[in-house]
Amino acid sequence: MSTAPVIEQAASQGQPSVKWWSKLALAGVAVLLVFGILELGARVYAGVASEERLIVADETVGWRLIPNARKLYRKETQPYFVSINSKGWRDVEHSYAKPAGTFRIVVIGDSFVFGAGGVEAGDRFSDLLGRSAKNIEVINMGVPGYGADQEYQVLKDEALKYHPDLVLLCAFYNDFSESFETINPSIGRPKGYFSLDSDQLVFHPPHFSVFYRLSQYSYVLGVADLALSKISGTYWQSQHREHWVMHQRQRRNTFKQIYRSADQLCRQRGIPFVLVYLPFQQQTISMVIQHVMSELAASDGLRTLDLMDTMRQADAAQTAYFQHDIHFNEHGNQVVAQALVQYLRANQLLPPSAPQAQANLQP
Repeated sequence: MSTAPVIEQAASQGQPSVKWWSKLALAGVAVLLVFGILELGARVYAGVASEERLIVADETVGWRLIPNARKLYRKETQPYFVSINSKGWRDVEHSYAKPAGTFRIVVIGDSFVFGAGGVEAGDRFSDLLGRSAKNIEVINMGVPGYGADQEYQVLKDEALKYHPDLVLLCAFYNDFSESFETINPSIGRPKGYFSLDSDQLVFHPPHFSVFYRLSQYSYVLGVADLALSKISGTYWQSQHREHWVMHQRQRRNTFKQIYRSADQLCRQRGIPFVLVYLPFQQQTISMVIQHVMSELAASDGLRTLDLMDTMRQADAAQTAYFQHDIHFNEHGNQVVAQALVQYLRANQLLPPSAPQAQANLQP
């Protein structure tokens, strides 16, 4: 009995399956090719139009600035250009090794330090402080959206590498709440947090979904993520609603330990540490964070500078904030720089060889 017909029939039955898989593979290759072309085009356009992405996910601090990125902000109060240096800060290049004869100050904070709202780099209070004397070098380590927990990590993991002679950590009222959110409610990015075990800080790293991880490294997926936020109210709410951890008392004790630990890190190295409070416009009532600052000043001798009254008086005389924006304008940055110089000189935290140069505080 011949088996040829049987073999032919089996072959003919397997043929459609082979064709189906080959078509599927071809479709997959086509999709990847189109995606690659779109991704390349998006990256070329971003580079030419100064629209490069500035922020990417980070396993420790939640997100960080992308080294060497360039972007022209057009949608805030006034257009301004942002240039990130090779180490991931909106600043000129600074080596970890401190130049001889230089008094180096590190300023850590959120968008107020970064210069959001429309402030050019040279007009920020950190840059004005750096021009107050010839031998002062100020390194700006501000990142939009950072809370006290992330600022502490910046101090511990990066700022101390610069061998500073003085550390200024700048606080805003929402730093307290944002330090205990697993997703920052203002920008919708996942982040970690600290809890307290006895008097030791315990870090809980951020959790990133697969799509979120992929969208951090793809311009096309990043656009898709933004589109979902605009189109789907449910998606937007999931990324921006409150994601609290711990009870109020636990948060307060942990928050206090974050600042105490930052101060201790600096004291162990003989570096003066100052906690500076930057107020919102027309603020008249002290917030939780200011009460914590006062408690630490009394119990631990922590140096603090609360600019609430200073900024309120300055703003009454001449607007110190952008219209329709929470951030300081150029004048507000000048007021902060002058207040810092006065405080630091009064407390002998600047080198005696540095002559006062109020004129240099102008942009």
